[in-house]
Amino acid sequence: MKNSKFLFFAITVFFAPFIFFISPASAQNGGDTGYNKFIHETLPNGLDLIIKYNPDSRVFAINILGKNRSANEPEGKDGITDFVNRMLTLGADGLSADEIQNTLDDLGSEITANDNPYIPYDDRYTSTAYSFIKFETIDEYAEPGTRLFYRIFAKPDFPDDQIEKSRNNVMGLLGMKSGSTYQNASELFYGTLFENNPFRKPVMGDNRSVMGFTRDDLIAYHRKFYAPNNIILAVASNIEPETVKKWINETFGQMTGYDGEYPAAASINKPAGLVEVHKDMEKEQIYIYMGSPTPGLKSPDAPAIDMASSIISTRMRLNLREKQGLAYSVGMGVSFMPDFGWTIASMGTGYQNYNIARDGMIAEINNLKNEMPSEDELNKARNSTWGSMLLSRASRINQAYYMCRNEFLGVGYDYEDDYLSKIRGVTVDDVQRVVKDNFDTENMIIATAGKRME
Repeated sequence: MKNSKFLFFAITVFFAPFIFFISPASAQNGGDTGYNKFIHETLPNGLDLIIKYNPDSRVFAINILGKNRSANEPEGKDGITDFVNRMLTLGADGLSADEIQNTLDDLGSEITANDNPYIPYDDRYTSTAYSFIKFETIDEYAEPGTRLFYRIFAKPDFPDDQIEKSRNNVMGLLGMKSGSTYQNASELFYGTLFENNPFRKPVMGDNRSVMGFTRDDLIAYHRKFYAPNNIILAVASNIEPETVKKWINETFGQMTGYDGEYPAAASINKPAGLVEVHKDMEKEQIYIYMGSPTPGLKSPDAPAIDMASSIISTRMRLNLREKQGLAYSVGMGVSFMPDFGWTIASMGTGYQNYNIARDGMIAEINNLKNEMPSEDELNKARNSTWGSMLLSRASRINQAYYMCRNEFLGVGYDYEDDYLSKIRGVTVDDVQRVVKDNFDTENMIIATAGKRME
């Protein structure tokens, strides 16, 4: 993946029950080998640009990723990235919020920069490691849409009256989150696991930080965080890449870079012993989060860790929810940064069931250390993972999002092209080994929020 060069892949899809095989073909002598074309280069102002061409849809999509979100937020300004994102469409380059929305409507366009707080668990795209801003339109309006998106993203006005409206809105959302056992357990878990790491910061900040944001704060932070040398911009469309590249050069390529230094998030330390933290809430349920550090996405063990967490998640759902009726939600996953990751097992249950539910979750993790998973379990984990990946990347905008994310994580924007071969290479022995090595139930965080029995 060298700068300033096209990368070509021929994609062939063979269907077998619940399994999709995608095999990239290599380019020969720079010729066009078919379905997809890519450009990947760094513009003179430092912007990391990825363009994917594919003729299968008329949707034109752009995703912008801001690097190291929490690490860049100044002390006491937790949540300022989220707040800046909310302000982008509320006034930019002399356009009012109504004018921006009307123009977006005229172009059949949409901008998304924050999670929808009214959809439970709709946070799969949100990370303390980076921010996202998504833009979609159709090919007919791709060029004017790109130029409008540039004005909104690069030249926000941060009107004072809209700042106060946004502040009131965010304060209301924080109030709503404060009553959620799920949200409180999550924030308690991350605040403990990442005690000395910027990842501890809540994405939306807290009442104190949000009340303190000034217009000058927002302007200064936007200027630094969304400078071209701190963003990755990916485009997915059916328009020739060189044409799209010209539009990007004429817009985002004209932004001025930031001359200062950018901090990077530090790694995390393994908990010493079983660290249990709790927030008492007057609820009839309790939410449980538990987990510990793992190697990162660059580790050769990452695919096996992924498969192991998927197998444990399936066992938790079967044994704790379906058979014992303990949970209204339960599962396990793993999150990765380039050099470190962490497991997350979570469950929502009635407060009377806390002890048996907690012990049951730990038992399911430990069982995989003592009993080899079956080939059938591993195959189901592979199929589930690959199917989820295909579904989540079916839309243009998600293709652009994941290209940005994978590039940020250091594995290359086209990481999924060979991910199937990686997970198909995982053996049951690998799964058991990585669980023994990394899923340490004696040294982990258990965070709970809700009612606890005396």
